[in-house]
Amino acid sequence: MSGFANVVGNLSPLPELVLWRDPVARCGEEAMAVDEALLEWREKPVLRVYRWALPTVTYGYFDAEATARGIFPAEELHFVRRWTGGGIVDHRNDIPFTLAMHRSDGTERPSSATLYRWIHGALARVLKDCGVECVMLDGDAPDGGRACFSSPVTSDLVLPGGEKLAGGGQRRVRGGVLHQGSIQNCSLPFGWDEKLASRLAEEHSLSGEAELFPGMNARVAELLASKYRTEAWRSGVRHERPSHARKSSNPCC
Repeated sequence: MSGFANVVGNLSPLPELVLWRDPVARCGEEAMAVDEALLEWREKPVLRVYRWALPTVTYGYFDAEATARGIFPAEELHFVRRWTGGGIVDHRNDIPFTLAMHRSDGTERPSSATLYRWIHGALARVLKDCGVECVMLDGDAPDGGRACFSSPVTSDLVLPGGEKLAGGGQRRVRGGVLHQGSIQNCSLPFGWDEKLASRLAEEHSLSGEAELFPGMNARVAELLASKYRTEAWRSGVRHERPSHARKSSNPCC
């Protein structure tokens, strides 16, 4: 990826990105549709921070809703299937974020494990700057089941005592990578997201608009109707990225 050259085993910062403080509290399906629309938009990479409108649990692309409901059998929760992998995440007290990145220079893109470590390495520095001590795991913790924050894996961030702080799931498509992250078990001061943006990119701009780019809301509505609100999606039917996904003459990485 442009801006992702290997430097002593680490990835260099992106040239630029947009930090989008999404002002709209969204239900789970809409949050997932927004993230997919961001991956289709190729003007700039986007770091999105947002809020949930409902008490939400998400489950990974290869998981089943029944498995997620089995972990929270008596809870009044909104269950949503993600496009990314990873485990089952209780979002009731988390700080969610998304990083959507693209490539156009024809160079070999980093592996998922390398990108995961790069993102969490940047986040670890931000957490420490905010007074939250953390450790990046160099191997999987003992298997705690499908509940994501009960089963830390390699490159997840944990408190010194082992309690998980941050994890995420990724979706890789031709031309891009979507990382959906969750931070839990800590509180962060206002501005933590700008610190993360500064770690991930050499330059960043800030947006608080309800629609980040023209046509975004229309595309989100399309994805909700054709995918995220359908019974087929909820029941585990696999969807490939549509061939009509928007293209830009100037994708940035």
